[in-house]
Amino acid sequence: MKVKDIMTKDLTAVSETTTLEEVARILSRGRYAGLPVVDDEQRVIGFISEKDLIESAFPGQLGGAVDMIFIRNWAQTYVRLSQVGERQVKDFMTREPVCVTEGDTDVHLAELMVREKKKIVPVVREGRLVGIVRRADLCRVLMEKKEK
Repeated sequence: MKVKDIMTKDLTAVSETTTLEEVARILSRGRYAGLPVVDDEQRVIGFISEKDLIESAFPGQLGGAVDMIFIRNWAQTYVRLSQVGERQVKDFMTREPVCVTEGDTDVHLAELMVREKKKIVPVVREGRLVGIVRRADLCRVLMEKKEK
């Protein structure tokens, strides 16, 4: 199966100048784990994730353990996030993000998502955003294949 059969044609993305506060709002509203960062021509130039937002509030304090973080004081975390809210995506995004094309296979996608520990991967055509694939999308397809 090809990525084009799995992907969601969701073009929700942000620019380098989007504030972290706006990113948090979009992530929360859409229940995204992260968002592609695109330029004016919709070329994917980066990726900003929930993990990046948390790390922005606790620079140098988490030792790379964001996936295992247990936050005891959410009020303090909220204050810290609001303090960095006006900062821009370009300061925290991952440059040269992991992307796939519509023609890549489900096996390639699965290997990539597991190896790179990605919850969401942008799908590009000639470098331009055409959709996304979430782990849940891949799981759904894998279960459908199993049932056949």
